[in-house]
Amino acid sequence: MMMKKFFSKVQFGVPAIVAVALAGIMLIPSCKEQDVMFKQYTVEGGITYLGAVSGAKARIGVDRLEVSFSVADPKTAKVGVFWNGYEDSVMIGVVPGELVTKVIDLPEGQYSLFIKSYDAQGNASRAIELITSTVGVKYLATLTHRGINKKTTTFNSDLSIEWGLAASGNGAQFTDLVYTSTNGTEKRLRIENGVSETKIDDYKQGTAFKRTTYYSPDGLWLDSIALALRTENELSVDKKLGKVTGYSTQTAGDEAAKFYDDDATTVWQTSNRYPEYATIDLGVEVPVISLGIVPSEKYTFIGGISKADPRAPTTVRFEVSTDNDVWTSLGEYSYDNGFDFYERLFEVNRTNARYVRFTGVECISAPLYGNGIGGPNTVKMVLAELNVNFKLGD
Repeated sequence: MMMKKFFSKVQFGVPAIVAVALAGIMLIPSCKEQDVMFKQYTVEGGITYLGAVSGAKARIGVDRLEVSFSVADPKTAKVGVFWNGYEDSVMIGVVPGELVTKVIDLPEGQYSLFIKSYDAQGNASRAIELITSTVGVKYLATLTHRGINKKTTTFNSDLSIEWGLAASGNGAQFTDLVYTSTNGTEKRLRIENGVSETKIDDYKQGTAFKRTTYYSPDGLWLDSIALALRTENELSVDKKLGKVTGYSTQTAGDEAAKFYDDDATTVWQTSNRYPEYATIDLGVEVPVISLGIVPSEKYTFIGGISKADPRAPTTVRFEVSTDNDVWTSLGEYSYDNGFDFYERLFEVNRTNARYVRFTGVECISAPLYGNGIGGPNTVKMVLAELNVNFKLGD
């Protein structure tokens, strides 16, 4: 039974093999005919296609860029870089197997580069597109030093700086802090973008310090862009040295001491009508040159956005003293009690002082926020913080 079944398969296979062989014989002349027809539409020798460059990259510079790539095809003699729709170009002689770099001068703008390889006969590869750009005067005009939120000292050879956010999205890479150390030498400290606070314990007291921010649009440093050094000529007394020593009125939970506690989230809220005052002992005598008032944003929320509390004066007065007995007026100033949240800064004539008296003189009008908050009947005063700045150097 098994033998019979096997023999049947063999018999079945013979005709199949014969059929395939006959088909092959019939195809031979057909292929030759097609080859003759194909040759009518081809160029003798064919067209040589080169391998394209690989790893094409660009570095952004000021009115220039650098393009780099690798050449693998050994037949490559030169590489062309084209832009402006192939209207402008530069040809680069190359050695296959080597990394090629080329700096191209281009005005500020966006560019689509097309890179093509060529052999000695002029045969070309497919184009590799590279999207890049250059920067110039427009970009440079947007660059700023990294901001400082707070700079203080306790007069113990120390300097503390709280940094604002770095403009990393605009190419800021780091900031250099330049200061004079206790032994009189100049020191340079790099501040990385992720650092929010810097503390120095060898600062020569009373000396100005400087900062500059370095930029590279793509972080690849074809050109190192450094802003001119900015000198810091003023500093704040660390509030740990001082305290509020007197006040007109206050509210439980929002005491006058919170007007000088280095915490902008707490407030001093008065409980009577204007004028209202607070006296601060700085803890050390300094040459005062400016004072800042930080408005409260503790209770004010408009459309879910925190705003400055309008329960604030429209006129303020500053006085200073070296002994808490004889007082010198630094003047009265208009105060913005609008909703915009920012530190109200008042520059004054340089005057030595250990004690500062702030007075909210009056509130003529205030934006209306809600029932009992702002408007023409504003009588209470709500403020967050007083900052006292003094002069550095001579």
